[in-house]
Amino acid sequence: MAAPDVAPQPGTEWDEAQCTAALALLEHLQAQIDDLRLALPRVIEPFHQPPNPRMFKLYVQGVVGSQNGIKTLREEWKSSETQTMFEHTKKSLTANPDLSASTSIPSHGWTERERKERESRKNKHDESSDEVTLTNEEVTRLISEVQKAWPNLHVDTRDDNHIISVQFVHESVKLKFRVTIERDANGRHTLNGKCLGTTEPFLTITRCIASRPQASDLKYLLNMVAAYTNVKSKECAKCEKIFDNTMSTPMARRSRQIVAADGTTETRWEAFHESCLS
Repeated sequence: MAAPDVAPQPGTEWDEAQCTAALALLEHLQAQIDDLRLALPRVIEPFHQPPNPRMFKLYVQGVVGSQNGIKTLREEWKSSETQTMFEHTKKSLTANPDLSASTSIPSHGWTERERKERESRKNKHDESSDEVTLTNEEVTRLISEVQKAWPNLHVDTRDDNHIISVQFVHESVKLKFRVTIERDANGRHTLNGKCLGTTEPFLTITRCIASRPQASDLKYLLNMVAAYTNVKSKECAKCEKIFDNTMSTPMARRSRQIVAADGTTETRWEAFHESCLS
């Protein structure tokens, strides 16, 4: 007998993008768990080799790496995103306990699919942003909002709001940024951001700004620049290390939305190594 048309189905309260993101998160968690199964072999592996001066160092690296892996898994397991997914799953299972349809859902490939869909949404967002005319009044308003949120910024504009200069001192180093707004005859605009300086870390910062998401969003760009004044951690948000393989510190800034216990969201800016952005 066919199921009634009104029977609740898993994910009826979520759209396809939310379901894909949840499956990608599950795939990511499963990969972390699978990696932790190799924790003990990695720890004892140095003792299976002939004695050498690097044995203790390799042992410590195995222990610390396993501890970091457990810490990361615990934090992501307790995160609001994961707990929200579990709660939705419980409600969906209560509404319809028949899981037979789930047998046709592939176990892998969701991370890549979610990444492609996210990039597609970003490109659509950028295209729609390009269609919005960024007037001088809008530029003034956005600068005012950013300055209220980051009062230690010194911001100047010139050439009829086409060039925005931002500078501040961070950890005894003066950082200077220039944002250029280029408008074409159709009213569309292009934003170019640059950290002024011909040496490191200024060149790396400029590259990280150029690779930013939401490339046509002036408010996002100004907040990214302001985020160089302060982040909660000096460690890379991805690899959790201060130095990468080239001994470079995290010079990129990226934001993510944090959902609080009361359901409100806030934007948190985090530091990343340039090599960890991909």
